[in-house]
Order: sequence, then C-alpha cells, then structure tokens
Amino acid sequence: MRISLLNIVFLLLLPVLGMAAEGFVIKGKVTGVISGTVVITRFIHLTQDEKNEEIPPKVRITNGEFIYTGKLEHPALVELKVSTMSMYVYLENTSYSLDCSLDSLSGTKLKGGKLNDDWQQFQDTPRPSLEYIKLHPNSEIAAYLALRDHTSTLEKATAARALLSQEALNTWSGQRLDIAIAALTKASTGNAFPDLAMTDAKGRPFPVKSLAGKIVVFDFWASWCSPCRAYIPTLREHYKKFKAKGVQFVSISVDDDKEKWHKAMQELGMEWMQTLAAGGFQDGKGVKEALHIFYIPHVIVMGKDGKIAASLDYSKKDQLEKILEGLL
Repeated sequence: MRISLLNIVFLLLLPVLGMAAEGFVIKGKVTGVISGTVVITRFIHLTQDEKNEEIPPKVRITNGEFIYTGKLEHPALVELKVSTMSMYVYLENTSYSLDCSLDSLSGTKLKGGKLNDDWQQFQDTPRPSLEYIKLHPNSEIAAYLALRDHTSTLEKATAARALLSQEALNTWSGQRLDIAIAALTKASTGNAFPDLAMTDAKGRPFPVKSLAGKIVVFDFWASWCSPCRAYIPTLREHYKKFKAKGVQFVSISVDDDKEKWHKAMQELGMEWMQTLAAGGFQDGKGVKEALHIFYIPHVIVMGKDGKIAASLDYSKKDQLEKILEGLL
C-alpha cells in the first residue's frame, strides 16, 4: 500500500492537531538558548469568584525547540516564561508558534491567536483603556479592560459596559463584568447596609444593628495601605466636626495581622470606633463579598434608615462633608 508524503506529514501532525482541539499548543523555536524550560508562571486573575487555575507542567527546551501544551477554562492573560525571559500573552485554546531569538522575545512574537494580537496592539498603543473600549466595542480585550479598570464603582462599570457590543458582553470577561455590576448594584446607594461581621478592638462582636437609627461613616482601611493612613488626618477632622451632631464614625480594618492593626491604631491616634472585618480582604469573603470593595481606602455613609446613602472610592472622598451636611 502506498502512503504519500502528504499523508505521512498529516499522520505525524495528528497528535499536535488533537492537542490544539482540546487546548492550546505553543510550538517554539528560540535561538540563543540551548536548554531550559517553558511554563506559565501565573494567571492574571481579575475577579473574586475565580479559582486557582491548574498550571500546565513545564516542558524542556531542547536545542532551542519546544512544544508546550495545556487547556484553559477560558481565555486568560498569563505570564509565560521561556528560559530566563518572561512575557505577558493573552492565551486561548488554539495553536501558536514562537520563532525568534531569546533576546528579542516579547508577546508580539507569539503568533496564532487573535486575542493575543489584540492584547499586544493595546499594549503597544499608548492610550487609556476606555478609549480602546470605545474604538473596539466588539473585542473581548475591550471587555477584559472594562472588567480590569472600570469596576471600582457602579457608575464606572455601567458606563464602560454601555460602550460594549453584545458580542463582547457574551465573552467570559463580558459575563464577569455583568456579575461585577450585579454585586456593585447590591451595595449601591439606596440598598440596605449588609450585616457585615466585625469585632471591636477587644475582640468582641460588633453588629451593624447596634448602629440602627444613626448616621454612620464607615471607613475601610488597612495598616499596610499607605493612602488609607494618609487619609486618617482628614477623617479625624470630619470626626471632630460631626461627632457632636450625632454622626458615628467606624473604621473597618481588613488587616490579617491583628498586632499590626492595633499598632497602626495607636500610631495614628484613631479615637473613634475601630473594628476588624471578618474575612479581611480575602477573595470571596469579608468586604469583597459583602460590599464589592476591592480598593481601599473606601468610605460608605449609612443613613438613619440603615440604607447606603453614599459609596465613595478614593476619588470621591472629598464629597463626604457635603453628604453629611445633607443628611443632617
């Protein structure tokens, strides 16, 4: 039986083609390196509901050549290390080639996936992510950037979402953007402040219901957060001005280390109520789960009705005095 050269080549490629159908395949030829390894060193996660991805095993580089395979649960930005060099690439389950010298290695050298091409284009063009989103409303990278850069507040998230097409919203990043917006909506103005589990400086439970009927300023901070510490003198001025008017101030730390928390309180002279959030700043727990707070410092004002009157990120903290005056 005759087997043509074309058939032989096809048979030899079957294993690689099969891997491509199941996951990603990176076939590399890198000059300037004889041996070493190739491996994903980390996934660049964005949301608290993501579990730890299983990193595909590293593979050896032999005479500058390698084939690295794995399977992704969804397209993802990863840090890929080839020998001693690392680069950020946006991987999806498809086939790639990498043909370059080690000293010229970069994400643009990885050929084969549209998402990586789009990511590298964004990286190479010095423009704000919101501008990229406006120019590429159908892009999954645009949805990724909306999720990465514009979910600190409900206002920012909904504005970024409005720029995306349904095609982009149907992607994995687009779906996570909608999840983030749902969580932000839950913790937005007009909704009840959640029953966040806290303990006071002596380790005793401090229930939110003990503040019923009061205007409360909740300051979310941590001893390790420099901008948080820098905000304390301003917060103290607000405290001195409004405490006689019945406004309660509660600083809620997301520290993991109680000793560092206590030390910071003493150093900063924080004479108002101090509490520690159960779950701290862990993903899927504490303030991230209850209030969708991923960046500190952050201030939330609760009205006498127990509902959120204002949610102020770092860029809106200067509105606190005006808001309190309006509630009194």
